[in-house]
Amino acid sequence: MIINLALGIVTLSVLLVTYRVLRGPSWGDRIMAFDFLSVNLVVLFVLMAVKGHQLVMLDAALVLSLLGFLSTVALTRYLLTGRVMK
Repeated sequence: MIINLALGIVTLSVLLVTYRVLRGPSWGDRIMAFDFLSVNLVVLFVLMAVKGHQLVMLDAALVLSLLGFLSTVALTRYLLTGRVMK
């Protein structure tokens, strides 16, 4: 019951944050929303792993969290300096 409610709330949050990523007023807002979207997707994967008793989903959540962090850093660095690498 609680997991189903949490899945619904996180799914709604993913939809709302996706709208902010697509329609954000500035690039900074879009990058921040993208970071929040990656966190929401990680939470969604973990909730689905708990509900379905699938440990492989936890590995996917770990990979997704690393990719989300690195892409947020790369996008922010590109926005601030115009390049990603030195």
